[in-house]
Amino acid sequence: MPTLERTDSPSPHLPRTAKRCTQLVAASARTTLDPFEAVDWTIPIDDTAYHLPPEWLPLFGTAPWNAMTEGERIEYSRHEAAAMYGAGIWFENQLMQIVLRHLVELPVTDPSHRYLLVEVADECRHSTMFGEFIRQAGTPAYAPDVPAIDYSTLPGGRALGYLLILAVEELLDAVNRATMKDDRVHTVSRQCAKLHVLEEARHVSFAKTYLSEVWDTLPDDDRAAATELAAAAVHVMAQLTIDPNVYTTLGIDDGAELAKHNPHHRARMVDGLAKLTDFLRELGVITDDNEPEWRGRGLIA
Repeated sequence: MPTLERTDSPSPHLPRTAKRCTQLVAASARTTLDPFEAVDWTIPIDDTAYHLPPEWLPLFGTAPWNAMTEGERIEYSRHEAAAMYGAGIWFENQLMQIVLRHLVELPVTDPSHRYLLVEVADECRHSTMFGEFIRQAGTPAYAPDVPAIDYSTLPGGRALGYLLILAVEELLDAVNRATMKDDRVHTVSRQCAKLHVLEEARHVSFAKTYLSEVWDTLPDDDRAAATELAAAAVHVMAQLTIDPNVYTTLGIDDGAELAKHNPHHRARMVDGLAKLTDFLRELGVITDDNEPEWRGRGLIA
C-alpha cells in the first residue's frame, strides 16, 4: 500500500506566522470568554458612574464640557460608550470580511486557517456584547453613517486590509485599557473593556506577525498602493470615533465639530495610534517622504 504524503505541515512560506497561529490557537483555548457570563448584565447600565474615563471623551476640556454638570457629563459618557460600541459592530463586520476573504484562499492545512476562524468567532461574540450594551444603555442604536467597504476592490490588497484592522484595534485597545482600570467607570463598562482587551491582543499579534512576514513578498504594486493609501484609510477609521448623532441626541450645538478639533481629543488619537504608527515606520509604510501627510491628518505628533 503506498504511503500517503502528509499535507498538514505549517506554511513553508510564512513560518513565523504559522508558529504564531499555533500559539494563538492554544492561548484562545486557555482563555476565551463568553460575554454573557463574563459581564454581569444584571447591573443596570445607568448614570451612577462614567462609562468611559472622562479624559477619553471627545468633548473633554471644551466649552460645552466645562458647562456641563457632573450628571450631564456622565449621561454624555453613556451615549459616547454606546456610539463606540455601535462603531465597533460596524468595524468588526467590515474587518471580518478581510479575514473571511483571506480564509477562502488558505488551505485548511495552513495553521492560519484554524486561527482565523477563531478570530472570526471572537469578533462575533464581541459584537453580541456591544449590542447588548447598547440595548441596555437606553440610547439610540448609534452606527457610522458611511457606506460598507468593498474589500474585493481595495487597492493595496490584503496588506491595506490588515493595516485597517490594526488601526481599529489599536484605537479601541487604548481606550479599553484605560476604561478597565478606572474605578470611576461603571462596572459593566469595565467588564466589557477587560474582555475586549484580552481577546483583541491576540488579533493584533496575528496581524503584526503576518504583515511583518508577508510585506517583502508582496507585489510592488500592492506595497506601493498600501503605502500611498494608508494615511487616508487610517484617518477615516479615526474619524469614525466621533458620531455626530450623539451630539444631536443630547442637543449639544456644534458638538461634533468641537470634538473633532478638540486638541485634547486629537492628542488622544495620536497616543492611541502610537503603537500602530511605530510599527508602520518599522515596516516602511511611514517614510520621511510621506510623514508630513500623516502629521497633517493628525495621526502622528
